Amino acid sequence: MSNPAPAENKKRPENLLFRSRLEICHILQTLAHEQSPISAEIMGVHPFSSRILQVDPGTDHFAIAYCTHKQLNTMVLKSPSVEFMATNPHGLHYTFEAGAPEEIQLGDVPAIQFVLPKTVLLHNQREHPRIPVHTEASLRCIADAAGFIPFESHVTDISHDGLGCLSYESDINLESGMILKGSRIILPNGDAVDADLELRFVAATILPNGTKANCAGFRFVQKSDELYKLIDFYIRDLDNK
Repeated sequence: MSNPAPAENKKRPENLLFRSRLEICHILQTLAHEQSPISAEIMGVHPFSSRILQVDPGTDHFAIAYCTHKQLNTMVLKSPSVEFMATNPHGLHYTFEAGAPEEIQLGDVPAIQFVLPKTVLLHNQREHPRIPVHTEASLRCIADAAGFIPFESHVTDISHDGLGCLSYESDINLESGMILKGSRIILPNGDAVDADLELRFVAATILPNGTKANCAGFRFVQKSDELYKLIDFYIRDLDNK
């Protein structure tokens, strides 16, 4: 039985749900760079049109331009969240929900800032599936399982190009450039993927429950077909579900 083709060689399905923060930042940054229009229906009836001005992964926020109607801008700022649709120059359609709108200044330009969305849906515009998704996705990982200092951790993100984030206890000291040998990443169905992880950066962080921890950005040293099992966990093919 032949191995499945790597993800980049497969025809992209019509409906994909992205819950990888790395992928979401990349999508929004591309929409901003291409000046793709975004739109929303405020309170279900009032059309709002804009474009993304800035995406800041460091603060987990993005900013959009004001529209030409002052009253609509005010309504957006008063909304707890807004569901946006965007179409890029290649005809791909994205939907994402963003909350906590706030008025800011980007230089001399007024803008509306939002918290980064938890998910982004790429879909056929004729079909707009609304899929409830648990967004606090992480995978148990026995890091450095084949090395000198095996320890418990969690993989909190993986992108299609093999970059990811690792979360672990604050008393574990790691440095950028280290390679965690034979790290075992465990999927919800019990399957495990073994891979060497090269650390790209290390930083302190605070978990949602208030606990201090460390996080590390990493890349997979070797890419195999098994890697795409992990990618599929964060980039979900809705057409096959």
